[in-house]
Amino acid sequence: MKSFKTFFVILIAGLLFVLRQSFADTSPIRLYVFYSQDCSECGIIKPQGISTLSQRTGWKIEPEYFDIDNIENYQKLTELEAKYEDTDNELPVVFIGKYVLGGVKEIEKDIEKIVKEYAEKGGVEWPDEMVKTDKDEIAEKSETIKETEEMQQIETQKTVYLAFFYELGCKECSRTFYLLKYLGQKYPFLVIKKFDLKARENKVLFEAIAEKKDMPEKHRLLPATIFVGSEYLQQKDISQGKIEELIEENKTGSVVIWDVSEEEMAKAEERIEGRFSSLKAATVFFAGLIDGFNPCAFAVLVFFISYMTVVKKKGKDMLFVGLMFITGVFLAYVLIGMGVLYVIFKYEYYTLFSSILNGVVGAGCLILGYLSFRDFLKAKRGDVKDITLKLPKAVNDRIHSTIISKMRLPHYMAGSFIAGITVSVLEFACTGQVYLPTIVYITGNPGLKLKGMFYLILYNLFFVLPLFIILALSWMGTTAQKLAEFSRKNVAVVKILLALFFFSVGVFLLVK
Repeated sequence: MKSFKTFFVILIAGLLFVLRQSFADTSPIRLYVFYSQDCSECGIIKPQGISTLSQRTGWKIEPEYFDIDNIENYQKLTELEAKYEDTDNELPVVFIGKYVLGGVKEIEKDIEKIVKEYAEKGGVEWPDEMVKTDKDEIAEKSETIKETEEMQQIETQKTVYLAFFYELGCKECSRTFYLLKYLGQKYPFLVIKKFDLKARENKVLFEAIAEKKDMPEKHRLLPATIFVGSEYLQQKDISQGKIEELIEENKTGSVVIWDVSEEEMAKAEERIEGRFSSLKAATVFFAGLIDGFNPCAFAVLVFFISYMTVVKKKGKDMLFVGLMFITGVFLAYVLIGMGVLYVIFKYEYYTLFSSILNGVVGAGCLILGYLSFRDFLKAKRGDVKDITLKLPKAVNDRIHSTIISKMRLPHYMAGSFIAGITVSVLEFACTGQVYLPTIVYITGNPGLKLKGMFYLILYNLFFVLPLFIILALSWMGTTAQKLAEFSRKNVAVVKILLALFFFSVGVFLLVK
């Protein structure tokens, strides 16, 4: 019996040893990670992230990292992408077995599933250590011959000029920076100049070059645009192969693309302003006008007129007091808009800021569009008191008390001005629903953005236009009751116009 137990223990120990050796001999899952120091999203695939993934899947993962700021590593990336027939991936890029994952979304979605797949197969070798076929060897020999021929051509090559127009935060731009750095070192005769479209003069230069190349208007001022010779590449069309084709076509030398005369620059600026100042500027004017007829703003001025009647401010007194109130409203909104513009202009080119801003405001516009349309249906049924987008009662009461208190000041003209500013801040929760998306819309249009402050002032002039009309009607004898009745009867019209505005701007921002 004792000998049986001893045999059993030895048997179990032997099995455990065999299993342990078997597990030890199992290959880890080996992968390549290509990243950049400037890539804010590459943290997902750094050692800590890989370690977490290894613990979660229960399998050893062995990564090798390549910083593509190093030209040799960038070349290795492009060669692997060509071999896998999956090019121009977003950073970071992961090669694992037969798969290529480019960008955070693909990595988050698929990497764990792929690791589990190869874990079941007992691991996987390094991507470029997988068994080579005869086809691969022939391709490598052809590539060596091609590189030798290219080096011979480089020695006698004339200068080729390349212009790259970009915006920070542009998805296609970030990868192109590394590609151009690589090509600049590969082709010493290639002169590359980069232009940030944040700068007004670079927008005008883009337009001037585009006109000389007969570029269609819909392609102009787009970030991630490359000009070489008489041709251009944009956004997803940009690739190493296509740029090298353009370099080859211009091997006898090309013109200096950014060499543009002052006359051409002046005409380019006129074209930009003309192209954007019609339809898209009209959107800004329309937004200001419907915001001015917004029941929030309309009701406040009606109350103001009504209160002036109660305290017996008539004729010239009513006119001047009303003008001071409107001036206060106008000034307050311009200052708020300037603050918002400053923040957007300062931060819009930081990574992801522009896309997040457009996404958040665009989604908000669609929600406001839905609520405005629902308010329209309620107003059509006569349920004006039940509309959703209106000032809360507490804010409305505060506005009324502000007007009353400021108008009791010894200098009631100054009091009405202060009341206009204070009321604007209080009712901004309502009127800002149109104002903020309009400001984001202005910053999203290159032509409007050139004169952002100008369009901001025009928006606010149209915003206070209905207030001037109400004041003029009151001065001529129209009662506050009639104005209030007019407002109630036209709530549905204003709400459907607001809905159309919100839906249009929302779609524009989300598509952009």
